Amino acid sequence: MLIICLSVILVTLYVLYSYITRVKYNCPGPSNWPVFGCLFQLESSRLHFSFDRWAKKFGPIIVCKMASTYVYVISSPRLIKKAFGEKGYSDVLNDRPDTFYAKYIMDDSKGVIFGKYGPTFIRLRKIMYKGLKMYGEGVQQFESIAHKELDQLIKSISDLGGKDFDPNPFLSRSLANIIGILLTGSMVDESDVDLIWKYDNNLNDIFDMSTDVILYTFPFLRLMPVEVGRKYRRIMETKKELLDKFFVLQKETYIPGRERGLIDALFNLQSQEKSVGDTQWLPDSQIKAFIQDIIDAGLLTTRNGLLCILLVLLHHHECVDRMYQEIVDVVGLERSPSLNDRPSMPYTEALLLEALRYITHIPIGVPHGAMEDVELEGYNIPKGSMLIINSWTAHHDPAIWGDPWVFRPDRFLDDNGELLPPEHTLRQSLVTFGAGKRVCVGENLAKSRIFLYLTTLIQKFDFLLPIGGTVPSDDPHNFLPGAVLRPHDYMMRLKVR
Repeated sequence: MLIICLSVILVTLYVLYSYITRVKYNCPGPSNWPVFGCLFQLESSRLHFSFDRWAKKFGPIIVCKMASTYVYVISSPRLIKKAFGEKGYSDVLNDRPDTFYAKYIMDDSKGVIFGKYGPTFIRLRKIMYKGLKMYGEGVQQFESIAHKELDQLIKSISDLGGKDFDPNPFLSRSLANIIGILLTGSMVDESDVDLIWKYDNNLNDIFDMSTDVILYTFPFLRLMPVEVGRKYRRIMETKKELLDKFFVLQKETYIPGRERGLIDALFNLQSQEKSVGDTQWLPDSQIKAFIQDIIDAGLLTTRNGLLCILLVLLHHHECVDRMYQEIVDVVGLERSPSLNDRPSMPYTEALLLEALRYITHIPIGVPHGAMEDVELEGYNIPKGSMLIINSWTAHHDPAIWGDPWVFRPDRFLDDNGELLPPEHTLRQSLVTFGAGKRVCVGENLAKSRIFLYLTTLIQKFDFLLPIGGTVPSDDPHNFLPGAVLRPHDYMMRLKVR
């Protein structure tokens, strides 16, 4: 009898709790239990599957409670652009929420990716753009760096003599070299490559929302002998090793006025600020966070994206043939592809857009935070709420794409074979790099690297399946989970043309 009474009381409390919260958060979504919210209903390693299921059931905006955090998940490209890009909304929905990762791993929201929105963030973002040299002469400088590294990559692959190989270690080292050159002005040695990827892989393990909200709600778990605690300690250990290498050593050898790479450029900006006055916008802690930002956002995403795209192309050799023919027509075989060739290569551009849509290897964006109460499409979003861009569903909505699980680059070409204009509905429905004021600061850099790597490899090699073998499915549902998805390990052959 006592058990029955307790059960009735618990159910009654649950119903009351659900009613009270649903009145305040007048948005559809899964049921929530006190304290834990919807955590027990989540596929913790594949949150995008849960968000996709709920979007299909409840609509393009849902709210779910994860422990103590109310999370709004936006799955419509139109609403994503409205919430984070339109004036009136973008002014209040482009903050970063309080998260465990921002507090404990990014030193209280330092850097650009996790920095709180405001004057300091705006200035830091401009510094990041200047440091990356994304425009003007910086594009040519980056292309020169990339081509030198690609020459080494081509030689390493050619030396295999057409044998089967795993592309992962080759791309990992090559991309780490480019990041090393951007940061320090020189290529990294083998131990540094291992350190960079150790850090990034540990990051990929801990940087998922369910792990974050558990640690944010119960921060003492980071010190406990449990899996989330072990993940935290691993990332903190590799963070220290990384900064010892790329900050401490670089500062010890820094000469004012000299710029070996991005870090020296930041040191020079820091020196200029110190000479102007007491207010310091760029302390050491921000430079350390910038280093983490570059490696966090600029390495794992590109490597995993390329691995996914290469796998897709092994399943669609007709696309490789069409890209090669366009390269021959536009670039020829005597010189390497250049970023200046992109406007003249509509099929290649369409293929890259389709690849980023189809694989959606970053299925969930970095969380946004609401700085004020706001109403979006009739739904209340209270101050302090977390908002998530659900790229996975946005990029695979049949109402927009028709056949979203078919890899079809021609969807981004018009009847004359030209690339659809940026204002076209399909182009506008791509949210790979976010939207609005928080759009990824490294978008141009990422697209440039993917373009140069793919066009150079296809110009030099034919893509072939491994001898007597098969490759994993290229269906993104089957990719390995993490903040950035990647395919299962596979072998391939590249035959010199």
